[in-house]
Amino acid sequence: MSNNLIEKFGYLPDEIIHKIINYTNVVVYRNGKYIDRINKSDERYRLVKNIPRPIKIGKDRVLLKLLNYVDDLGYLIEYRIKDYKTADIKFVWREMDGFDRYLNVKTYDTYLFDCNSKWSKIISYIM
Repeated sequence: MSNNLIEKFGYLPDEIIHKIINYTNVVVYRNGKYIDRINKSDERYRLVKNIPRPIKIGKDRVLLKLLNYVDDLGYLIEYRIKDYKTADIKFVWREMDGFDRYLNVKTYDTYLFDCNSKWSKIISYIM
């Protein structure tokens, strides 16, 4: 059966074949390769869909929110890329004061990406 289909549709241009394959929502043609796609009714699709996307704040700043709204806590990670790379990691709790919800920062650490390709914590000494 499949050999008959290949013979019948073998004359179609590649663009039409790719559109037909994309329409099935199982296989996708990208960058010269056929890639399996997770079906939208699959539970794994729900897990992948809930991964937070980074927010680009400016030309050299990116914010990643990893918040759990059930427990009202999480992390805010801000990457800054200028002459060197730094990352500010904040552990936050979501609290409410009457009318508004706000993020209360519990811990705040800054890391520097050094020349050995490792993240090193920046410790500020105050005298």
